[in-house]
Order: sequence, then C-alpha cells, then structure tokens
Amino acid sequence: MHPSRFTHDILLLFAGPIVWGLHFLAIYGFTGVVCARALPDARWLGIGWSGWVVVAMGVLALAVLAGCLRVRPLSPAPDDRRFLRWTAVALAGLAALAIVWETLAVFLVPGCAPGVPG
Repeated sequence: MHPSRFTHDILLLFAGPIVWGLHFLAIYGFTGVVCARALPDARWLGIGWSGWVVVAMGVLALAVLAGCLRVRPLSPAPDDRRFLRWTAVALAGLAALAIVWETLAVFLVPGCAPGVPG
C-alpha cells in the first residue's frame, strides 16, 4: 500500500518533529525504567551504561533524520515541492538540534538521583 501524495508530503514535512518526539519519549522512558529498577552501574569513560544507551538512541535518531531528508516531495507543483523541501529541512534541523541538546545532557548531569545508578 502506497500513501497518497498528500500523506507522503505531510509525513515528510513533519518527519523531524516526529523523530524528535519519538526520541524524547524513548530516552525519558528508558531512563525512568533504569532509575526505577536501580540496575547495576557499569561505567565506561565516567558515564553509566544507560547514558551510553541514550547516546546510541541519539545517534540512531540523527541517522533516521538524515534518511528522511533523502526523500523528495511528490507534489506536482515545483513551487510547492521547493516549499515543502525547505520547510522539511528546517524542521529536521531544529529536531536535530533538540536531539543533540538532549543527548549532551548525558555528559553533564547524572541520569538518576544520587545513590541510584545511571
């Protein structure tokens, strides 16, 4: 089943915010579960294993964003295609900035409250 041109272009337009939202939910959900379960603390380079998982999720989200930018709009009008492309790239850029910002927190603050691994 192929989506319609409209659905394709809307998904392309909002791919950045969608990927950012999924990344946000994934890292906060994962960190919440790790902190609630008080899992063993294995550290590498001063960061707990859960922090490295958050970093991996950030890299994965950025890779998905880059893949979304390879997709072209299907609108028949050239002006519409240029507008959709420019807007999609701008929203993906903002989403990439947000993902990097969320991931950098791993290097600045502990994931869990003191006394709880993270």
